[in-house]
Amino acid sequence: MANILIIDDDARLCRVVKEFLNDHGHQVNIALDGSGGFAAVRENPPDLILCDLDMPGLSGQEVVVRLRQDASLAEIPVIYLSGCTDAEQIRRSINAGGDDFISKPAPYPVILDAVEARLRRQSQRQQRQRQQLKQTVEVVTNLIFDLDPPAGAGAKKSGRAADPAGLSAEIVEQLRHCFGPGMGATQPGPDKTGSTLLIKECGRQQFLKVSEVKAFLAFGEYSKVHWGEKGETVMFRKALKQWQQELPARQFVRVHRNAIVNLAFLDRIEKDAAQKLRIYLRGFGQSIQVSQRGKPVLNRCLKQFSK
Repeated sequence: MANILIIDDDARLCRVVKEFLNDHGHQVNIALDGSGGFAAVRENPPDLILCDLDMPGLSGQEVVVRLRQDASLAEIPVIYLSGCTDAEQIRRSINAGGDDFISKPAPYPVILDAVEARLRRQSQRQQRQRQQLKQTVEVVTNLIFDLDPPAGAGAKKSGRAADPAGLSAEIVEQLRHCFGPGMGATQPGPDKTGSTLLIKECGRQQFLKVSEVKAFLAFGEYSKVHWGEKGETVMFRKALKQWQQELPARQFVRVHRNAIVNLAFLDRIEKDAAQKLRIYLRGFGQSIQVSQRGKPVLNRCLKQFSK
C-alpha cells in the first residue's frame, strides 16, 4: 500500500480517483490547491503525487519546482494529471521535474497503471541505493577499525584495488546519497535541520540554516561555527555537549571531544602518517581527527544506513 496525495482543484475528480485508488489498496489524501498541496507534502511526505497543472494560486509546475528545491522532498515521484493540451507547457512542466503526464479525462485503469509503474521504479531505485550503501558501510567500517582486507582480497570481490584511499570517492558518493534527496524508505525521524541560528555580528543580523553548518569546534565554553563557501565563522557561547543534544544525530556526529561534523559536507576519510583517522569536509580548510571514542560513534552512524 502506498501513500498518495492528489493535488487538484476539481473536488469531484479528486473524490472519484481517491475511491478508485483506495479500492486498489492505496491510502489517498486530497489537497484542492497548489499551496495546500505543498503544505500537505511537507507535513506528511507521500510516496507519490498526482498533480493538476492549472490551478488557482500555485500551479502544478510551481509545486514541483518547490519540491525539487527541497532536498528532503525532491525524490517524490510526481505524475501530472491535467487537461492541458499546450505541448510547450507540458514540456516545460516535465522539465521542471515531473515524472509523467496523463491527459484528462483518463480511464481510471490508466491512472492506476501509471501510479503502480512509477511506484515500482521508485522501489527498485531505493533497493539499489540501500544495497550500494550497505556495501559502502562495510568498507568504511573496516577502515575505521583497521580491518582492511588482505592485499588482493578487495580486488577479487569488486574488481578494484583494496586501497582505502582509492575507495574514498565511492564512500563519499554513497554518504552524499544518504543526506541528499534520495533517502526514500530510509527516512529518519523528525528532521531538525530545518531550524536556524540567529547570528549577530558587527551590528548585522542574519539567519543561518543549521543544515548549512559544516562543523562545530570547541573553544572552552564557546564553540566556533563554520559554514559557507568562503569559510565564514561565528562564535557562540555554547558548549559542544549542548549542540550535540540539539542537532540531528544521524547527520551531525561528534567525532572528537572538540569537534562535531556535518557528514553532508564529507569530502573524504583518510589515515594520516600516524595511522590516525581524519575527516576532510568540502570547503573546510583543515582536517579533523577522529578520536578513539569517536570511531564507534561514527561507525554506528554509518551502520544505520545499511539496515
